[in-house]
Amino acid sequence: MTMGLEQKNGMDAMRMETRATRRRRLWLASTVVLAATAAANPTWAQDTTTLQTITVEGGEDSGRGPDQGIVAKRSRSASKTNTPLHETPQAISVVTRDQMDAQGANTVAEALRYTPGILPDPNGYDIRYDWLYIRGYNAYGTMWLDGLVLPGDSSNYATPSVNSFALERIDVIKGPASVLYGRAVPGGLINQVSKRPQETAHNEVGVQTSSHGGIQGTLDMTGPLTEDGDWLYRIIALGKNMGTQVDREREKQLMLAPSLTWAPSDETSFTVYGSYQKDRPIFSPRFYPAIGTLIDSPFGQIPRDIYFGDPNAEIFDRDFYTLGYEFEHAFNETWTVRQNLRYSRSDQYMFLALVNPAFAYQPDGHTLNRASAVSDDWVSSFKVDTQLEARFDTGALDHTLLLGLDYLRASSSTNFGNGSGVPPLDLLNPQYGTAPIAIPAIQRSGLQEQQQIGLYAQDQIRYDNWVGTFGMRYDFSDIDTTDRMKSPATVTTNEDQKLTWRAGVTYLFDNGFAPYASYSTSFLPTLGRDQLGNTFEAQTAEQYEIGFKYEPVDGRGMIAVSLFDMTLENALTPDPVNTTFNLQTGEQRVRGLEIEGKYELTPELSLLASYAYSDSEVVRSNRAVEVGREMLRLPEHQGSVWVAYQPSAVEGLTLSAGVRALSSYQTDSTYRADLRIPARTLVDIGAEYDFAALGTDFAGTKLKVNVTNLFDKEYVSHCLNITGGSCNYGAGRAITASLKYSW
Repeated sequence: MTMGLEQKNGMDAMRMETRATRRRRLWLASTVVLAATAAANPTWAQDTTTLQTITVEGGEDSGRGPDQGIVAKRSRSASKTNTPLHETPQAISVVTRDQMDAQGANTVAEALRYTPGILPDPNGYDIRYDWLYIRGYNAYGTMWLDGLVLPGDSSNYATPSVNSFALERIDVIKGPASVLYGRAVPGGLINQVSKRPQETAHNEVGVQTSSHGGIQGTLDMTGPLTEDGDWLYRIIALGKNMGTQVDREREKQLMLAPSLTWAPSDETSFTVYGSYQKDRPIFSPRFYPAIGTLIDSPFGQIPRDIYFGDPNAEIFDRDFYTLGYEFEHAFNETWTVRQNLRYSRSDQYMFLALVNPAFAYQPDGHTLNRASAVSDDWVSSFKVDTQLEARFDTGALDHTLLLGLDYLRASSSTNFGNGSGVPPLDLLNPQYGTAPIAIPAIQRSGLQEQQQIGLYAQDQIRYDNWVGTFGMRYDFSDIDTTDRMKSPATVTTNEDQKLTWRAGVTYLFDNGFAPYASYSTSFLPTLGRDQLGNTFEAQTAEQYEIGFKYEPVDGRGMIAVSLFDMTLENALTPDPVNTTFNLQTGEQRVRGLEIEGKYELTPELSLLASYAYSDSEVVRSNRAVEVGREMLRLPEHQGSVWVAYQPSAVEGLTLSAGVRALSSYQTDSTYRADLRIPARTLVDIGAEYDFAALGTDFAGTKLKVNVTNLFDKEYVSHCLNITGGSCNYGAGRAITASLKYSW
């Protein structure tokens, strides 16, 4: 097991060779081989009509994509350094661009349907947001893009949702991740990785439609701008006007994301980028009553396609834009500096009619009470992360040292109001637009301003076949919350200073087997005061994790198994003296097992399989009904299998099929048995045909058809109470057809 001198020298040489140099070397080598083959076989070009793609692998990839196939080998998200996944002592799932395309995923939530530990539709089918729970904790409002936190707030309707077409991959870090990122939910962190300019020219246009009607067009162009390759560009664009499973509803969006890279040498690169996303959907608020969806109604099942909105109140406008840069410079083979900076803002205006969330039905049992809602919100964030990385040896120890300083300034403005006077809706004879609907008065108005400074250090130490990962971070967090409805306006300040850390060790066997053990902590600022006026402290979490990863030496695959025990402290729970206030005496615990395998068994056959077991418990709470019970929105069992096969009998054809299942779970805080969400199993299939199999004239043209929820299973995703409109359906069967041409 001892690392020999020859192996160590090879690692040193790999350090010195930069990414651009390796790519040029590999491209040159493959060109020479192909040229020599053609020269030795003069009839080769005439005899061959279709060439299969030749993938040349070697050296070290970027850790952020693009990846070949469904298997990713490295990630920058978990350590902020380019580290192999099997050396990282923490469970990490990576959804590559190829996996998203093969499964027909058009949103981040859809892309994570086959990822263990993720509940991708906790609020059901919704075209506005990516509702995601990770190991039982809500990630809404705390999502990352390219290692920098996106603007977001759990109570703000302007929180953006990034279109997945602009992404190269999605990295999911399981468990506490504050040691590098600061505030984060204890269940984990989802880092969306954007497409960036590439050295090899590639152009792609596509069009898509679905069984719900409508059309979507896409454009993706990248490559060098100059002959010397110093300037690279990328332009990503999307426009869609698609129908949904709800009558009258339309999904309308425009997206543009240009980026430009200047790389004057192998040691320096500077990328400036921006994006704009315009959402103008016609949206039906998802407020179905429990009776008629989860519970039988004497008037029958409420159809999934019924429109609950009204043409006199159907506005949902959101504009999201970003501007930033990524800079990297290697001073020498030891020292590298990086700085990532981005400003983002999202503005939203909403005026909708919806089913009354508290009291849905009139006495006849089929007429629904409706209300109106208005919000005029915005969120913004300015984030800069500066890193200094050093790679060096101290005797027999090989170090990758990371020092960092990041700064965040974020704001969240909310203005919300509910109103009455909306005509009711008879389920047996729905009528729309029968009367004007007044815009309600604002009843809640607040401004939240946050500043966070984080200092962090990490050392990845290699000795022989051992890899130790040790890191710590100290955060200064200051959040001012202004209640603008009071006169004069009141300000609550939450100040937290927290030390978080992690330690892990991995042993690398020569056969690709890598067992590991780790400990990590996190913190999440908690807003508000108790009845004595004391501001809340940050919630804290810790996790113990053991597991192993297996990466075959002679194949493309990755298998990961993890056992974890995570505990959250300082959770909010009602004050027994005055239940309108909270105390921080709650505790929650999640213990679980997660298994994930992605394997390209042969060039024709790829397999993805996962399983998650979650044993959760509300350990301490002043609400007696939940003590000792499971946590909400966390199924005990979750599993999936997906297979893609290219039959040799039909060249160019790829067939795929998947099954995803989960056990029953609870979403109602009173734990009513009749509101428990039943278990479900859903089936997806797909087919793709590469027209290059018909001849070189058709090269670059591909047709893809995906069917999700093949058997159109009708299921409810959540129900919060028995009396109001507090439930929603999940996604029914959807058939999408995509035609793509690339050159």
